[in-house]
Amino acid sequence: MIRKHGRCKKKKNVLPSVGRVDFLIVFFLILGSLVLGQLFRLQVLQHKVFIVQAAKQYNTYNTVSAKRGRIFWQDLSTGESLPLVINRPVYNFYVVPKNIKDTQLTTGLIADILAELLNQNKENILPKLERDEDPYECLSEGLLNQEKDSIVKILSQKNVDKTIYGFEEYFERYYVEDGLSAHLTGFLGFADDGHARQGQYGLEEYFDSILRGRDGLVLGEKDVDGRPIAIGKRAVKEAQDGLDVILTIDKNIQYKACNSLQKYVDQYGAHGGAVIIMNSQNGKLYALCASPSFDPNNYGGELAANFVNPAAGLEYEPGSIFKPIVMAAALDTGKITPWTTYLDTGSVVFGNYTIRNFDGKAHGINTMIDVLNKSLNTGAIFAMRSVGPKVFAEYVDAFGFGKLTGIELASEVDGDVSPLSQIKEIYAATASFGQGITVTPIQLIAAYAAIARGGTLVKPTIIETIDTKKVDSVKEGNRVMSPETADTLTMMLVSAVQNGYDKKAAVKGYKIAGKTGTAQVPKSDGPGYGEETIHSFIGFGPVGNRSPSFVILIKLDKPTAVRFASDSTAPLFGELIKFLLNYFEIPPDV
Repeated sequence: MIRKHGRCKKKKNVLPSVGRVDFLIVFFLILGSLVLGQLFRLQVLQHKVFIVQAAKQYNTYNTVSAKRGRIFWQDLSTGESLPLVINRPVYNFYVVPKNIKDTQLTTGLIADILAELLNQNKENILPKLERDEDPYECLSEGLLNQEKDSIVKILSQKNVDKTIYGFEEYFERYYVEDGLSAHLTGFLGFADDGHARQGQYGLEEYFDSILRGRDGLVLGEKDVDGRPIAIGKRAVKEAQDGLDVILTIDKNIQYKACNSLQKYVDQYGAHGGAVIIMNSQNGKLYALCASPSFDPNNYGGELAANFVNPAAGLEYEPGSIFKPIVMAAALDTGKITPWTTYLDTGSVVFGNYTIRNFDGKAHGINTMIDVLNKSLNTGAIFAMRSVGPKVFAEYVDAFGFGKLTGIELASEVDGDVSPLSQIKEIYAATASFGQGITVTPIQLIAAYAAIARGGTLVKPTIIETIDTKKVDSVKEGNRVMSPETADTLTMMLVSAVQNGYDKKAAVKGYKIAGKTGTAQVPKSDGPGYGEETIHSFIGFGPVGNRSPSFVILIKLDKPTAVRFASDSTAPLFGELIKFLLNYFEIPPDV
């Protein structure tokens, strides 16, 4: 029997392809890399983040707010320092609805009591009281001490259980005199984020870092339900309260200056004004007022422009009160004397430009004393030409114009005297009588103080002490003229008050030096000047070997009911200097 053999098939080996193996290797390499990368990110790169998150689960952090430093002013008549800016306690009144069920009074009766007490609708209060498990509902904010005490007294009389209500205390910035010194203090506002409190304008902004202090921190541990662990770790970082500041400003002088300024602003229909009173010997300011003012306790809704201190933060063309500066340059270089004469033809021509005296008249032969007495623009140009534009510009710079004085107020500006740097005669000519350049009132009063104190600048200051540490009383600057020049110029300014247009600034029995200025206001819509003016007066006295000597600057913006500063600011100066002479009990000259 023959066995039939079937067809034999050769068995093949089944192995994965090379491409498939490579794919698996690459896949697991990528997967492993991703896992390792994620582990590196979590354990190394974000290690601190997860540490913080973990800490938040078992740690509690409570901020302890620092108290902001207070600001004081002085009463020089008694030697006392009095509060000007304080932190007064205020309260939020809240109820604890979940505790009401334990009281004998019904929710409705309590709602009736609170509605009458807080002058609110019962319909607004009752739904809050009916939230049975609610531990906190605030019903009234910003209550003062007397309001808090009144609420407690009435609720006690009504037998309302003390466990269903309470008060949260916090401190608010309070300005004792409302708007009297608003431009000095500024106010405590909000930062750009809308939450953090931040000093804005004035002293509050300038000294924000030292007034603010540093908040403290209490660190503790909590359980899984968020409750504090009594025996847990606890760390306390004490808050550092802000430093107190005492001003050189005198309360009584500030009252007089501000009230008198407002009276003259109203009387002459001015848009506003400013008054600065300074001790010429040490640079201490006794008063700094501005109109219009604002209430720093309720600054919302005010125009932002009202917050800027016009004494240091606004510049203007000063007019004829700048003439003593060009006189100082010409006298100090020996180019003129008080009795040097010139011929006043009423005008001076510079190419296509003609500059005239304020009255448009020619006054003939005049001395330099007459120039200040009569406030002659042509005479100021004569004095400028005697030294030349370059030397005049150097004296303007030496007096501190175009520079910050360093007064301790936020947003001080430096003015603009840059036209003088071009050394063009026409620019120097207009600047010699205070037009075509801008300065600040605080620069002007510092310049006149240099004349009053024998030729050296002194830094204006409003700070007496910081945290009980007395600030250097005198920060003397550069000598800008010789003592002889200062004495000569002083007597020329005394003549301007006694014999010139400024007689209304005089005080019987005393030598007073000073100068008015009626400056045209540049047009806002093009070159040239309009009809509006700014009236200024700066003077000092009593002149002689006595101390103190007071420098007073007065500025009225765009008055409408009077034409010249000799009839507006000069009388106000006379009123204020009389007050100071009486206040400091300075006897008249014998």
